[in-house]
Amino acid sequence: MEKAKRKQSKKGLAIFDKIWSNLLAFILVIIWLIPVAYVIMSSFSGQSGYKLSGSIFPTSWTTENYSELFKSTRVLAFGSWYVNTLVLSLCNTVLVTFVTVLTAFVLSRFRFKGRKLLMNISMILGMFPGFMAMVAVYLILNMLGMVNSIWALLLYYVCGAGMGFFTTKGYFDTISNDIDEAAKLDGASSARLFFQIYLPLAKPVVIYTALMAFMGPWADYILAGILLTSNENKTVAVGLYNLMTDNYINDFFTIFCAGSVIVAVPIVGIYIALQRYFVAGISAGAVKG
Repeated sequence: MEKAKRKQSKKGLAIFDKIWSNLLAFILVIIWLIPVAYVIMSSFSGQSGYKLSGSIFPTSWTTENYSELFKSTRVLAFGSWYVNTLVLSLCNTVLVTFVTVLTAFVLSRFRFKGRKLLMNISMILGMFPGFMAMVAVYLILNMLGMVNSIWALLLYYVCGAGMGFFTTKGYFDTISNDIDEAAKLDGASSARLFFQIYLPLAKPVVIYTALMAFMGPWADYILAGILLTSNENKTVAVGLYNLMTDNYINDFFTIFCAGSVIVAVPIVGIYIALQRYFVAGISAGAVKG
């Protein structure tokens, strides 16, 4: 009798915990969605700029903010910003993914002198925030005559891509070494082993790496803000953020919100489409990272 009561009590606690967890998750989702909903509604607001009122809902609705976004002015050049960021993101995706995956493959499947030292140094350097080196990076790129160019950003991203190998290496570590031995017995070279065997097997983590590489330029503000000086060469992060200064916020706030929505659409769409690979890549890569 007492055993049945304890079992029933545990079952009741489990149901309570599940309900409480779901309720807490629902509350957190609502909290996180409030700023998103506010930005989306503000992008359709008929108000001229940033105005506080008693309600978060616009008093009038319009789609002109989206059309105004693409009318280039001395302050606003969203079309150029968007193209710059898209080109940079696509190039960055290809190069950074290749460098990161190749680095992870080498460190996972080969044993050579200094391998552990190299990984330890990379881990230690990764603990320091990247903006600590921004002054040195700017001076080097300035000497190369690459300031105010999106290709300077691409060079920086690609040169540092090899240090982001940890998650991808963890995924490669989960693949059995028997595959290497069988392939080498059949006369497969290291290049063939990488391109024809490991890349197809590592599809989830490759897509995860590519997604992270694509998202990077859309969110980077610090380095892009330092290197890109002319209005036409800016990325969307730098260009849109500059609309939030005291000089422009009252005139461009709703346009800024419209730009934020447009910038978010490709990122959200790609993430939803590749979500299963994203989860599989990061979960498997954390096993032996």
